[in-house]
Amino acid sequence: ARGPRAMGTPVALQIFVAAAKAVVRVFIIAAVGCWARRKELLDADTARVMSRLNGAIFLPCLLFTVLGKAVKAEQLQNVWLLPIAAAVHIFFGWVLGKGVCRAFDVPREFRGPLVAAASFGNTFALPIVLLDAIIGSGNKVGKLQFTREDNAAMVLYLSAYMTVLTVLMWTLGPVWMKGEDRLGVDESFDKSLDDDPALEGGPPTDGPSVRPIGKARSESRVDLLELELAEGRSRPSATGDRAGGQSRMGPERRREKKSFWRRCAAAFAPAANVNQLAAVLGILVGLTSPLRRALFDEDGALYVLGSCAELVGAAAIPQVIVVLGASLAKGPDHSLCDRRTAVALGFGRLGVLAILNVGTYYCLRAAIPAAAVPASKAFWLTFLVEGATPTANNMMLQVQMYGSKRAAGGIGACIFWQYAMAPVVLTGTISLFLAII
Repeated sequence: ARGPRAMGTPVALQIFVAAAKAVVRVFIIAAVGCWARRKELLDADTARVMSRLNGAIFLPCLLFTVLGKAVKAEQLQNVWLLPIAAAVHIFFGWVLGKGVCRAFDVPREFRGPLVAAASFGNTFALPIVLLDAIIGSGNKVGKLQFTREDNAAMVLYLSAYMTVLTVLMWTLGPVWMKGEDRLGVDESFDKSLDDDPALEGGPPTDGPSVRPIGKARSESRVDLLELELAEGRSRPSATGDRAGGQSRMGPERRREKKSFWRRCAAAFAPAANVNQLAAVLGILVGLTSPLRRALFDEDGALYVLGSCAELVGAAAIPQVIVVLGASLAKGPDHSLCDRRTAVALGFGRLGVLAILNVGTYYCLRAAIPAAAVPASKAFWLTFLVEGATPTANNMMLQVQMYGSKRAAGGIGACIFWQYAMAPVVLTGTISLFLAII
């Protein structure tokens, strides 16, 4: 009886140290941002400028180089399941986010950002530390014996997972970060156009004819599009055109159709962003062997460009965490996301989604032939870990770029409580993963 107990203690301790190491690294870097904010070296406006700079330059370089170097056509044939798993995990997170919004009556302004925080987990910076600590150079954890080849393949597994998740993160995330309140205002405003006699050739109404707009958050294409749409709309009139008795069905249909497309354009404009483009280009470079070698091999013709992109991209993750720390300098902001909601989301991402992923794992192992996926235990460990990580730090970047300041505080609170729970909850779920594979 002493054998299993003696073996179990080091394994649990090793897993705890791996999880704690990853979490402590995040807290140490975030502490730099917190210190800078308290010393007034980094105020809220500067943090937003840093986020826009990161989203426009540093993060695209990171996505391009990571995917461009690791994604290879011949290797992806054997890990096809991981990109599909990324889409499934995002769907599970979306359901979780919607459930939390309904259960805790989340304000409309924060529903979209909360759904994004529930849907997208930390898929590279945290998992690579955890998996490297567990797999190592051939570690033996309990009855599992890993090899050096497993550690090298783990980077490929993470990159394969990121191919789909990154594209979806930068397609859906910015749209959700806008929040339902802004989209709801646009919809109600378009409906009020039916009562504006100025659009029907009637007498002008009192008051300004152009809808006033606030100061744009940035000079991105998204904001310019919103400005164009807003400037082209008229303010709803207080008096109607109800007495004329004229049929307005034709013009109404034309205006409704136009306003529908305008709403679609405004809603999905954030999806066309440089990070999505960088992810797609990185995948294409990875799949094009001559171009990949030219950019990333030391003797390649374009190696200077590839190495410069790597240097710039290396600053992306630390900068995001510094901004996160600055936003939490005064503690979690619970104005939009109270403590109950943040903790519920944390247990949902780290616990409920992990259990759902275990069920998915058993279904896949029963349905998929063994030869269709890698035989390595590291493959399934990567699959399980990717579905049980805290919210991606990039959500703080996205909300700074596309959301409101109050929503940024809510995202910061969600991430804070998840990382506070991670050493205990994440250690428990990883112990479960190692036990079942």
